[in-house]
Amino acid sequence: CVAMWGYLLYQGVIDPLGGINTLWPLFGISNQMLAGIALMLATVVLIKMKRQRYIWVPLVPAMWLLICTTTAGYIKLFDPSPAVGFLALATKYRVALDAGQVLAPATSIDQMQHVIFNAYTNAVLTGLFLFVVFAILFYAIKVGVAAWGSKERTDKEAPFQAMPLGTGKAGYTGGATNV
Repeated sequence: CVAMWGYLLYQGVIDPLGGINTLWPLFGISNQMLAGIALMLATVVLIKMKRQRYIWVPLVPAMWLLICTTTAGYIKLFDPSPAVGFLALATKYRVALDAGQVLAPATSIDQMQHVIFNAYTNAVLTGLFLFVVFAILFYAIKVGVAAWGSKERTDKEAPFQAMPLGTGKAGYTGGATNV
């Protein structure tokens, strides 16, 4: 994931049509989806702690964020206007490229191909973001329902287990170094 974001930032340096033009539409969607994921986690933790009367605090904003961001993601993917939809933008430039035309802001065929590539990259990443959010939502509901049905708290951690001495890197015994 970090390499992918790094690649997109690098594109902004070498491609005048990339960079902020490529990343900006994704930042709003991804940041809000991340907030929704954090609020889903907080809701599940409250359920596991048997604090159900407080779940409305993270649940209401989580629902609002998920509704807004999934709607925005869907619009950014499938809106028929090239000014809004990633796939519509790629289609517009692909049709013009096939006809041998160069559309602004591109000034060459190579830049036309970059616009198409960037639009498809944004579409794939938006689809991936939506998939991840819905997968986390599915598991949050699954774990939340199971924890709600349990009579006792289910937020317990696994007990601490110390690493046995003599494991790990060669020569490391888990204690002070020999002098």
